[in-house]
Amino acid sequence: MGAEATMTRGWRLAAATLAAALFGLSAPIAAPATAQQPIGQPVPSVTGAQSLLELTVTELSPRVVTSATTSITVKGRVANTGDRRIDQIRVRLQRGDAVDSDKALRDIQGQNTDAATGVFQEVSKTLQPGDNANLEVTIPIRGADKTLKIDEPGVYPLLVNVNGQPDYGNPARLAAVSIALPVMSVPGGPDATPKTAPPALTLLWPLLDEQPRRLPTTDGKTVLADDELADSLTVGGRLFNLVNSVRTATEASDELLRSVCFAVDPDLLETVAKMTQGYQVRLSGGQLVAGKGAQAATDWLGRVRDLTNGHCVIAVPYADADLVALSRAGAVDLEQLSLTGSSIVAKQLSVEPLAGVYWPTGGSFDERTLIDLANVSPATILADPAHLEQVEGRAPYAVNGTQTANPVRALPVDSLVSDALTRPASATPTIDGRAVPDTGTSVQTGLAALAYRAAFDERVGGEVLIAPPRRWLASNAELEQFLLLARQLFDGGFASPLPLDQAVNSPNGGTTGDIAFTPQDNAQEIPTQVTAEVMRINATRRDMLDAMADDNTSNVDPNDLLAPIQYGLLRGVSTAWRGRVQDADKAVDQAEAQLDALRDMVVVNNPGRPLSFASGDSPIPVGIYNGLPVTIVVRINLSSVPGLHPESVQNIRIPPFSRNQRYIPAEVSRSGRFSVDVKLTTPGGTSLGAPVRLELNSTSYGIISVAVTGTAGVVLVLLAGFRIFRRVKAARAGEARTGSGEQIAQRSDHQHGA
Repeated sequence: MGAEATMTRGWRLAAATLAAALFGLSAPIAAPATAQQPIGQPVPSVTGAQSLLELTVTELSPRVVTSATTSITVKGRVANTGDRRIDQIRVRLQRGDAVDSDKALRDIQGQNTDAATGVFQEVSKTLQPGDNANLEVTIPIRGADKTLKIDEPGVYPLLVNVNGQPDYGNPARLAAVSIALPVMSVPGGPDATPKTAPPALTLLWPLLDEQPRRLPTTDGKTVLADDELADSLTVGGRLFNLVNSVRTATEASDELLRSVCFAVDPDLLETVAKMTQGYQVRLSGGQLVAGKGAQAATDWLGRVRDLTNGHCVIAVPYADADLVALSRAGAVDLEQLSLTGSSIVAKQLSVEPLAGVYWPTGGSFDERTLIDLANVSPATILADPAHLEQVEGRAPYAVNGTQTANPVRALPVDSLVSDALTRPASATPTIDGRAVPDTGTSVQTGLAALAYRAAFDERVGGEVLIAPPRRWLASNAELEQFLLLARQLFDGGFASPLPLDQAVNSPNGGTTGDIAFTPQDNAQEIPTQVTAEVMRINATRRDMLDAMADDNTSNVDPNDLLAPIQYGLLRGVSTAWRGRVQDADKAVDQAEAQLDALRDMVVVNNPGRPLSFASGDSPIPVGIYNGLPVTIVVRINLSSVPGLHPESVQNIRIPPFSRNQRYIPAEVSRSGRFSVDVKLTTPGGTSLGAPVRLELNSTSYGIISVAVTGTAGVVLVLLAGFRIFRRVKAARAGEARTGSGEQIAQRSDHQHGA
């Protein structure tokens, strides 16, 4: 009894401190003029007329009720979104009974809220279509009449109810928003008491950029697609807030910092480190300008190093690559490369990340990915409990449904708190298509879920692993409020800190049949149209690498030359692009453009004039230039041309930054001018540079021409000989006839003389 009283007094003291802190943080949070950042969840109208009026709650004060709280104040706006005038617009607050299950808290907007109601207060006498008005309503926590009448700690559904009378209609509820309100102490009443075995709390703290921004370059320069990362690292930016809020909240609380484990993207750390040395930004027109965030990057990286020194860190895959999509595509080398980011984290932070711990997007991996991961080392999956099948015992669970080279274990996240921190896409405000920081929607529900899990649900003991959204958009004030409540829960004995490494290294307490990967999960991954392009480009990169060789004169490793292409492909399959296929395609195209630029550095020199051949076996001169800083092996390919028969050319090794003249043996069997296309490839067939057309001028005769000419000459000689023969024969025949006539005449004369 004495211990309980001491604990109660301790909580009252902690509650007073909490109340003061939360009161200071409950001031209105400025929102961009073009976006609304609501608190709570809209409730469907029972009259079906809600579309006529839109309610946005912008402030709830305080966020958590303590013994110092006397009343609740809600501020917001109503807008006439219909096509008719609305009169007598009024608002009141009302509550339901404290939730008693996870299901009820998840469905906070569906809970009955008639347990206690306040009085209606006027918002506006009339609103024309398109008009809006501010509202503010306050209600006491306790009292006999027209108060919330809260007498016990708990998590209560609070309804902001707006009524009005549309033109040509009756008075009705036209808009409502439901808010989960945690009550840790009742003013003038009881306090919440810790459980006999408080839960052990672990908090993942994600440090990931909203999307990859570094462009692949092979010249060592750092070029970003935009300079929004500089804004995020600067005071008030998203990444600045994620680091600053933890620094502020843990200054006086070692327990809170022990419970935090930072989930870090190696690509982000590497990019920020390069920004500190100066960088460039590529504008939409292709121009390069100097980046503005070198100092902000230096300051932020220093804060992260200080904060993580000696504390828990896990590395997500490089650029948060989609491991399931890579595994399904068969890109094992890229998948394995993405897992080597732990060395980058260790280099930048001087902290060795937990080995073999994976935090999958969506809460699960498919079987093939699990096998790939377990082939590297024992794997622990921070899994969504809804994806665990046939669970027995307590966490961590040995996964028995998949046969793997090394053991696979599952450590379930607390889906109630984690899901509460994830803002629905329908509630995500945007500016120019980009999400803006969340000042209340998710974190208020998260506060309620955390308070419920620690103080009010029926479970005793156990572990609560909280995994916020990977790219958390909460404002600095919201982050600080969440961390402050976690700290007060530790101070009040409602929870104990559990470092993630301790949870991971604890012995198995149960088993699960398998980790399910549903068709819905499959539909969310990076699509095959993107991974197919990644596979094609990566195959070309591998062939280029096979054709390259180290060269002592350049001190450039071919692997280092082509590594930016690989990392660029990993950025193209980042989970940040899920649901954004065009952006993924663009990132992949950027990697291919850099690879094409390397291929175009090995070219055939165009002589710019026709080449003449003096004989039928004159070689064809081909000049080659290698602009790469490494040696490369190429093959010369000539197009098929009638009358030209080049010999096959063996592989040619060309040193870096050098020219090479080759003479291709060929046989020319025609004369005149003709063209031949010369193309370079690697031995594996990858094209290098652009084809060059050579103009050839042949004045020689080939074998056929000589044979034809010789044959014609022989025929001419034969014909001439035959003609001479005939003439000789004819002449002899004439002489014979003449001689015979003379003999006859002589005989005749002789006879006459006789």
